[in-house]
Amino acid sequence: MKCHITTFIAVALMTGGLYSCGKGEPAAPFTEFTEVFFDAEKTALRNNGAGVFIAAKYNGQPIEWNVLSKKIKVVTGEGKFEFYDTRNGAVVAEKVIDVKAGAGQTFTLFQPTLDAPVSFIDPDAQANETPAPAGQIKLKVANYAQDLIPFAKLDLRVSISYYDADWNEVVEEVGMIRDVQDAVDKATYHLLPDGIPDPMPEIGYTYRFEFLDGETGEPLRNHGGTAYSNLAFSPWGMDPAPERNVFTVYMVAREAWGEAPPFIKKGEAYYEIETTMLFAN
Repeated sequence: MKCHITTFIAVALMTGGLYSCGKGEPAAPFTEFTEVFFDAEKTALRNNGAGVFIAAKYNGQPIEWNVLSKKIKVVTGEGKFEFYDTRNGAVVAEKVIDVKAGAGQTFTLFQPTLDAPVSFIDPDAQANETPAPAGQIKLKVANYAQDLIPFAKLDLRVSISYYDADWNEVVEEVGMIRDVQDAVDKATYHLLPDGIPDPMPEIGYTYRFEFLDGETGEPLRNHGGTAYSNLAFSPWGMDPAPERNVFTVYMVAREAWGEAPPFIKKGEAYYEIETTMLFAN
């Protein structure tokens, strides 16, 4: 008898779970949650030196988005994701996505400067680019720091910088990139010697850029009156390590902490030209 009563209660609970309370109508099916990833590291609204000015909405409502882990937790199925400027509420990008359970869907946003539009880009955009030959790198550069560089035509002198066995800094030119373009989609790849010594320096190496007037050859000068240069990028220590030595970088103006000879003065403020890696393969 006890067994029959237990079975009856179990069936009643299961049956009751299929109907809404008091109406005898089927209840909503079980909803499955999953995570979608949006990478905003390459947006000026996220990375500008002053604060995080980007947030997200899902189907018209604000939703928690951890910009460090990049994840948003939502239900499976089609949904509209909107990204907005927290300073004024303006929507800067949107995307309708059919969210799949456990798919780990990842999307990358790109915005080089605060006054540029936000777009979705393919993180594997250069995955099919042919590798650089042995002993060389293949490099694409876009200049979004035109407000600091008063040249109609910009050339870059590319050098490698490292410390030798006696801890003396070594800076050696590896090549020139002529007529640098003002957008990633206009830029082209350039082949340059990698300049890496053998044996590899213990603490790695970095590539530097110097900025030259493409018409006169004159360098961009810093506040101290000498040729301005920046530490552009370093493939050493990247994880995962680039196997084909193909890189896309872009340059933006970044306000510096204050007055110093190595910075560029504009108006009453001081700036650096910051180089960011967009793709590395």
